[in-house]
Amino acid sequence: MKSYAAPISHRPERDGTVPASAHVPFYLAMEYSSDAWNSLLVDTCGALLPARDLGVVDVTAQFNRELFVGDVCAETGLIRLGVSSLGFRVVLYQEDVVCAVITIVLARLAPDRKRSTPLTAEQRTALETILET
Repeated sequence: MKSYAAPISHRPERDGTVPASAHVPFYLAMEYSSDAWNSLLVDTCGALLPARDLGVVDVTAQFNRELFVGDVCAETGLIRLGVSSLGFRVVLYQEDVVCAVITIVLARLAPDRKRSTPLTAEQRTALETILET
């Protein structure tokens, strides 16, 4: 697993106001986890497999504790490697406490974006270097 640390905070609402609550809504945690798996993908594959070539197949999230504005650590790993799909697990920590475990399965899409297509040998070779067994 690779760790990524960064602050998490509210973004402005549609009317331009920023929430004063210390609580971070779930959708920001999901965005944060998306940034984490994408960072691992970029670190591993570079331009060989850009996120824009992938489509979401499944997302699951288990929240154990609320997230709050402040620093968050995302431990990110590749847990599944299929013919055309890959699965990441992102564990979000705050103050060394597990707050959420998010799993996402993505498929490599054909250029028409209507079906999946197998990962190339080069993509598989790169991804196998980080596959957790």
